[in-house]
Amino acid sequence: MNGRPPLSRFTSAVLWAGTILFWVVLYGLTSWGGLEQTDAVLSAVLFVVLPALAVGQAPLMADAHIDRLPAYWSSIATLWILGTLSWLVGTRADGLSAIGFVWTSGASILLWSVILTVVGLVTVGSFRIVALRLGLHETRVIRELLPRTREEKGVFFLLSIAAGVGEEVAYRGYAIPLLIPVLGSLGSVAVTSMIFGLLHVYQGTLGVLRTAVMGGFLAWGFLASGSLIPPIIAHTLIDMLAGIVLAERLLLPPKETGVEVPGPSLTLER
Repeated sequence: MNGRPPLSRFTSAVLWAGTILFWVVLYGLTSWGGLEQTDAVLSAVLFVVLPALAVGQAPLMADAHIDRLPAYWSSIATLWILGTLSWLVGTRADGLSAIGFVWTSGASILLWSVILTVVGLVTVGSFRIVALRLGLHETRVIRELLPRTREEKGVFFLLSIAAGVGEEVAYRGYAIPLLIPVLGSLGSVAVTSMIFGLLHVYQGTLGVLRTAVMGGFLAWGFLASGSLIPPIIAHTLIDMLAGIVLAERLLLPPKETGVEVPGPSLTLER
């Protein structure tokens, strides 16, 4: 044993790069983007700091033992803080409508919620079919994080709500309206969806792509429906159904043989 392992060097490099990029993005958003400092700081955190932390810690999680309940509670706390900050910053000038909290009509909210939930579950199922044909499998981390006991399922239920509210407020309700004047609707959806995918890098390459596509659909639903409420409901239901009810049916079969690829990537079946 000599020196630090490669994964530690990778993590350190990612965190250093994220730190430097944070200040670069912050300067660019305030100097050239014309954003107020509060918006610029929060945007740099959403688009740089959180993805860098996710990418940097993914290799560390690959072989680590995961205590599900502490992991759930820490994630719940993080998501509520993220959502609350985005809520407070996003609504300080124009109120709730600035982040999409608009009640259109009961029928519209229900219809869009159902459509987005179905589309999300179909997306997960479609990725499963493609992955099976390519001989790919989920990362060990996903299986480790799935709830097993009644208590874990109860806390995972709360985690699903926290993710549905926190992530939608931050990456759809707050970030998309902020970026539209600069990147347009399509550009803002693309950027926020890619970042959203990177936040789930612990799920491997398959999970990043799957989550990015799902983020794109949720963003489309937000813009098309004119309200953030359907994406919040759909996101929450998708996480609940995929994590508690349909997990064993939607997950790929466990790997029996294969060659592990270090880091947040997929393994090819042999």
